[in-house]
Amino acid sequence: MGNSKVNEKDVKMSGEKSNLNIVQEAPRGWKRLIALGPGIVWTASAVGVAELVFATRAGALYGMALLWAPLLSLFIKYFMTEIVGTYTIATGENVVTAFSRVEVKVGRIKLLPRGWILWLLWVFFIFSIAGMAGCALAVGAALYALIPALSFTLWSLLSLVVVGVILFWGSYGALTHASRVLVAIMVFFIFYAIAKTLPPAGDLLGGLIPSVPSGSQPELIPLLGWAGAGAVGTVWFSMWTQASKRGMAGKSGQPDVDDITRIKEWIKINRIDLIISTVITAILTTGFLIAGAVILRPLGTVPEGDVLGTTLAKIAGLHWGKVGEIIFLLGVLGTLFSTLLANIDGICRVAASAVGFYQRKKELPKKWYNIFLLIYILTSALLAFVVRAPVFMLQITAAVDTALIPIIAVMAVYICRKFMPIELRPARFTLIMTYVCGTFFVFFIIVLVVAIASGIKFASAG
Repeated sequence: MGNSKVNEKDVKMSGEKSNLNIVQEAPRGWKRLIALGPGIVWTASAVGVAELVFATRAGALYGMALLWAPLLSLFIKYFMTEIVGTYTIATGENVVTAFSRVEVKVGRIKLLPRGWILWLLWVFFIFSIAGMAGCALAVGAALYALIPALSFTLWSLLSLVVVGVILFWGSYGALTHASRVLVAIMVFFIFYAIAKTLPPAGDLLGGLIPSVPSGSQPELIPLLGWAGAGAVGTVWFSMWTQASKRGMAGKSGQPDVDDITRIKEWIKINRIDLIISTVITAILTTGFLIAGAVILRPLGTVPEGDVLGTTLAKIAGLHWGKVGEIIFLLGVLGTLFSTLLANIDGICRVAASAVGFYQRKKELPKKWYNIFLLIYILTSALLAFVVRAPVFMLQITAAVDTALIPIIAVMAVYICRKFMPIELRPARFTLIMTYVCGTFFVFFIIVLVVAIASGIKFASAG
């Protein structure tokens, strides 16, 4: 990165005492659990497609061989996600706004002007329509398995309409409450599934040793790229943190010494929130992959297309019969719908924030959020109606998102070192691990490109 002409005083903390405190007191003790929000929403966006669909597919196709992939990804991406949340709590602005102020120079030669990263996010916005259409089709497949009165395509379209209504009227508040309930449903069902299907310890340990079975690269894309949310999902965490009003989020003015102390407490809560969410995601991912390996693999069936819901229901049906299938499908529906809800909200927040940068607004423009929400719902519905292949569309979107991870990792470290006050910056180890995350995904992208060039194919587009 080159030198940015940004006025760093806009985001710089002041040690001077003011008459009024800007930052509210952070909860203490057990009350911190009540304050959990962005991490739970982040879990809802992460768990669903990558975990429920692709972890189960990986288990059904390759047994325990790919268990290492999502767990490694969750670990190294935790640090990248932590620092974007820390940045927003410390400065009050989301990372899209911060990224947009960065220009790339070599000496006096400007290679990339301010706002260059917004063009990459616009590219992802376009590709993500396919991903959310695929996610809506997965929701439709679950609904079709429960109530086959309508086709899975029509159920998919109805799910998009419901998401649009919820986000238009409730946005973050409704999203938080819904996500907490749905994550609880996921935890209950997967713990029960693990208890019933736990394989021998030797098989589990073998799955923790990195290996790449022949032809498994397309399945690795979402397992690595989307486990714990992808590049853009990391950006969403900053947006949801800003909406939660933690620390300096949503505030203006210069914080005093007492405010800085309170900001540090909010950063601790943010860390607890994210750690809990990451552990939940890891447990759920492991459970879904185990279920796919132990139950679906022996049956020779893989979740895909309009039978995705009924295939996943076999995880429960083997032990609990028809009633168990129905109950489990409700959990599947809750998981996938929470993913659809959280992802569309996050994508529209990023798009609206990009417009806010062009208009020089610090706060998220609500009008543009609603405009993008309408555009997104309509285009996703159209694509879901035309291309009825959920797995294929999700794999394509995951590939584009994964390619952005190294860029987001480097940019996140840069803005923390450039714009944040020293006393609030993330620990050096956290910054180093974020670089490690970016480096790992550069290596993975190279391996993926080589695999595609050699003829590895994605799931059928139908």
